[in-house]
Amino acid sequence: MPFHRTYDARAVANYFLELAGQEGKPLDPMGIQKLVYFAHGWTLAIYDRPLISQRVEAWDYGPVIRDLYNEFKRFGSSRITEPAEIPGDESGTRFFYCPRVQESLDPETVQLLRRVWEVYKDFTSIQLSNMTHLPGSPWERAQTQGQGVIDDNLIKEYFVTQMSTNPRQSAA
Repeated sequence: MPFHRTYDARAVANYFLELAGQEGKPLDPMGIQKLVYFAHGWTLAIYDRPLISQRVEAWDYGPVIRDLYNEFKRFGSSRITEPAEIPGDESGTRFFYCPRVQESLDPETVQLLRRVWEVYKDFTSIQLSNMTHLPGSPWERAQTQGQGVIDDNLIKEYFVTQMSTNPRQSAA
C-alpha cells in the first residue's frame, strides 16, 4: 500500500524550487503560491485527499497559502533564492529545517508534482494567477460568497471538472 501523507505547503514549495533550480527557471513568490495551489487541487481531484495541511485562503488578489506568503514575501516579485525553512524545537534548542517531499516514501505524490511542474512550468506567474481568477474558479466563488477560506471540496470539484474540460492543463 502506498504511503500517503499531507505535507506542509513549504515542503511542496521546496520540491518545486528544486525542480526549477535543476532547469534554471526562476520562481517568484506568486508563481510558487500558484504551483502549490494547483498541485493541491490536482491531488484532491485525482487522489481524493489533500496534499497540504494548510488552508487555502481567498485573498483579494487570489488564492494564498499564508505560510508560503510569510516565508517568501521578503523576495517581493523577485526570484526566490532560498528554500523554505520551518522553525523547530529540539530539547529547548531552536533550529530550522528545510521540509522535503520524500520521493522514496511517496512516489505517487512525487509523480503528480512532476506532472504539475511539466504542465505549468512555462507559464508566467501572472498567467498562473489569471488561471486562478477564471469565472467559476474556487477563488472567484469564495470571493463572491465572502468566504475567507476556500473549502477543499470546492477546490476538488473545480479540478475534477478541469480534467474533462481542459486536458492540456490537466495533471491527470
